[in-house]
Formats: sequence, structure tokens, C-alpha cells
Amino acid sequence: MVVVRDMDFPRLYKVRQKLNDAKIQDVSGEVLSQLRQSEIENKVRAGQSVAIAVGSRGISEIDTIVKTVVHWIRDKQAEPFIVPAMGSHGNATAEGQADLLRGYGIYETNVGAPVVSSMDVDFLGDTSSGIPVYLDHQAFTADAIILINRIKPHTTLTGPIQSGLMKLMTVGLGKQRGAESMHRHQLAVAVPEAARLIMKRAPIAFGLAIVENAFHQTYKIKAVPVERIEAEEKLLLQEAVKNLPVIPLDPLDVLVVDWMGKNISGSGMDTNIVGLWRRNGGPVDKLIQRIAVLGLTEESHGNAAGVGMADAITKRIYENIDLPTTYMNSRTAGFLAGAKIPMVLETDQEAVRAVLEGFDPNTVRLVRIKNTLSLEYFFISEGLLDEASRLEGLEILGQAEMKFNNDGRIEEEAVIT
Repeated sequence: MVVVRDMDFPRLYKVRQKLNDAKIQDVSGEVLSQLRQSEIENKVRAGQSVAIAVGSRGISEIDTIVKTVVHWIRDKQAEPFIVPAMGSHGNATAEGQADLLRGYGIYETNVGAPVVSSMDVDFLGDTSSGIPVYLDHQAFTADAIILINRIKPHTTLTGPIQSGLMKLMTVGLGKQRGAESMHRHQLAVAVPEAARLIMKRAPIAFGLAIVENAFHQTYKIKAVPVERIEAEEKLLLQEAVKNLPVIPLDPLDVLVVDWMGKNISGSGMDTNIVGLWRRNGGPVDKLIQRIAVLGLTEESHGNAAGVGMADAITKRIYENIDLPTTYMNSRTAGFLAGAKIPMVLETDQEAVRAVLEGFDPNTVRLVRIKNTLSLEYFFISEGLLDEASRLEGLEILGQAEMKFNNDGRIEEEAVIT
């Protein structure tokens, strides 16, 4: 290990943010409790074919949740199958989407139901605003559809309905064609309108809504009958917002992100953390002058959509980008700038050095995070120390060093006690 002490690199301090860590201890038991409610119990009957719609986000214990739902359906003498509900992800191919679910532990021998993956959709009609609505053919022809998704703030969708059950049925179950239709219009209008049409014309039985805490753990699970999905989702989003971790320091000169990826956020980095303006333009909501991203998660399968929001990346990210997959996702979302390639630096060390150029290492306002989902522990520069020490909920743990190995790869800083 080589400790690089260079005037380009500021002195760092490790901090801990106090976050809500309340969670469900028995996830499977809570799912069953929700499914056994009187208003849910009769939504599935013996002999029915039941499509379980599952998306492509890294939801905590999603395989356990799906497995529990499958067993509940089989106990009712009905026939469950899994449908990938992920728009254009997986390079907009049936095989690619099934592979993504497999990566989350969702495959027949593990959850007890087959994965029926197809990009075929049925046209359900136009919304009142003239927006075409599509739905996965296999799901549409089932006797009942169960939606499973996490409720959380979306990276671009604003308003009382964001990422959740309604988006899953419109963008996710719409497959590539439906996702493209939604993204070609204002999502805040298109998603609720399209969801209402789907709930009238497709056999949606109920949704299983999940809210996670700031540690990406299951905080709440609620089974919601179709007739109450819109109203309940609005309330659950408010709970999700309260649990959303943030970087409580603003503005920043530099943000160093160890990992971006589709399992972290649909945009690779959550715009609730890095600023929606970096994606959509418009007013600056979180001012971060420069962002360096050092790694792309393996779970992304080369999908680097959102990488264009960074100012500098490493060669190891660049070499792992699957361009066709990234381009398909970016085109479907209508976010072409998200696929632009930032400045590519040979090593982590050079990428960090590049975004620090021009700043005084003694006063630069720098934060380094693992990713935009994991914000209990992070590092701040000396220029933020005084401000951070006055913030309630932040604990300064100790001084740290910026460390790189002989290949220029950044290492976890060791706190000096």
C-alpha cells in the first residue's frame, strides 16, 4: 500500500450520519400477514393464472418477497408465473431481462415459479391526453396481475406519484415500447393517466408496496388492492421521502463517488443526491461543481446510463460500459445526454486529481461517498469540517488519509484515532 500525500489531495475526515435504522425483522412473515388481509385474500382464486410483475431495481430481500408470494398463490391452488417489468432494461431483450432477474435470485428453482420473459406487448388504448399505453402480453392475458415494487422518490419523475406501483405497471410492464411512450411525454402526467387506464382494462389484482429505510433495508410492506393503489402510493411516498438519506452539506466543490450502477439508481446516481439539474437542466437544486465516478457495479451488466452526469470517470468504468445496452436505456428514457462519455482518466488517482484541479486543498468543499444509496458513513474535506461539526446528526469520527495502491486504485481510508 502506498499512501499518497500530495498537495492536490485534501486532508479528509470520516463522518457518520445518524439515520433511521428501523426495519422489518421477518420479511416473509410480514408479506404473509399482508396477503392474508380480508380485502386481499380473495383477489386470487383457485385455477387462475397469476402474473407477478417484478422490476429491475435492487430491492432488499426481493427474492424472499417473491418466493413468499409464489407459495401463497400455490396454496390457493392458483398458477403463478413471473413477468419482468423493467421497460427497456436488459438491452430490451427477453433473455436480458430474465438474466437481470436471475441476478436478484428470481428464477424458477429458487422462487418456485417460472419466469416468462417476452418483449411482446398489447395496445390498451390512449389516455385522455392521447398517450399510447402498452402492457406485457403475458401479463395482460393472465387472470390476475400482482405488482411488486419499492416506493421511492424518482430521479426525474416529480409530483405525488413517483417510483412505485403505478410506474411499474406503465413503464415496467409496458416493456420497451411502453417505456418509450411514457418517456416521450411528461412522466408526471403520463404515468398516473396510463396507470388509471391499465387498472380499468387489465386484470390488476393488487400491489405489494415496499418502503426501505436509509440502509436499504425493508422498513414497510403493504398489500394494496387495485382500487386504492393511487391513494396509498401517495401516502407511502411521503414515508419514503422521510427515509431518504441525503448529503447534508450544500454546496460542494467536488463529489467523489466510488460506485454508480443500475442497482443503485435508475440514473446510475440518484439525482435526489447529485441534483436533478445535472439530468434535466433548469434551476440548480444541489450545487456540486464537479463529480468524479470511479467504478460501475457488476450488477449493472455494463449499463452505464447516467454516466454523462459525471465530469470524470476512470478507464475501468469506460472499459466495462456495454454501449448497446446503455444506449438502448438512454434512448428509451429520452435522456441521451446520460450516455455521453465524460473525461476518462487512467486511474482513480488521476480522476480525483482532475476534479480537484484549481481548488485549494485546504479549503475545497469535497465529499467522498460509496454510492448515492449508502450515506451513513462518508468522508469530508477539511474545508467542510467546521460546518459539519455544527450539524445535528453528523458525528466526526476522525481524520483519514487518501490512499491509493500502486495501480492508482483508491482504497478505503483508515481513520486515524
